Amino acid sequence: MRVLLKRLAGMLLIPWTRWYLRKQRTHVYGDVRIVVRHGVFHPGLFPSTPMLLESLKDQPLLGVRLLELGCGTGLISIIAAKRGALVTASDISTNALQNAEQNAYSNNVDVEFIQSDVFENIEPILFDWVIVNPPYYRGNPVDEASMAWYAGANLEYFEKFYSGLGRYIHKNSKVLMSLTQECDLDGIHRIAIRYDFDWTMRNERNSVLDGKDYVFNIISSHRKLTTRLESSH
Repeated sequence: MRVLLKRLAGMLLIPWTRWYLRKQRTHVYGDVRIVVRHGVFHPGLFPSTPMLLESLKDQPLLGVRLLELGCGTGLISIIAAKRGALVTASDISTNALQNAEQNAYSNNVDVEFIQSDVFENIEPILFDWVIVNPPYYRGNPVDEASMAWYAGANLEYFEKFYSGLGRYIHKNSKVLMSLTQECDLDGIHRIAIRYDFDWTMRNERNSVLDGKDYVFNIISSHRKLTTRLESSH
């Protein structure tokens, strides 16, 4: 039954999604209204962004340093900034960053935006929160829009993420990552373990297309963080 539903959903929802996203759209989440440019990941059509926002809902953010990697339209960063977080947001896509900057301005919040391939152009300061909605499917992106979906044939995105993460977090930092049942969870987990990281389940939700969607807490070994903190003094 699940296979049949997935097949039917793919036949109907995927073409409809492509048609719907052919031009700029608007999206409202609570008291935040944003525009979604053509070619930018739409935070309202897929469960990952709402699940990450749900995970942040009851967390105290006033005055904390928060980094969002792959910010897309900037919705998560804007909501965090409205709640008093000191937000840095990055994306590899010029189109997405321009879209996010426009949305931050229209919602009257201050967010630092940086164009970066994962951590490449981000100053190595220690963040209290790191939020990442990564490209998680195997395959090489063919254009800027597909960078939101494909992590490289060998999951190169996660190599960059886990190899760099320890420079940006302290022992009390919270790191949230969204993934789906249909991506290579085992392969991504092996990369995390290789760099002394692990994960625990924070949230999960059934999805017609992808079976289940997840938000994971990314956990670092104490040894790795102690080394990072000592080297920063």
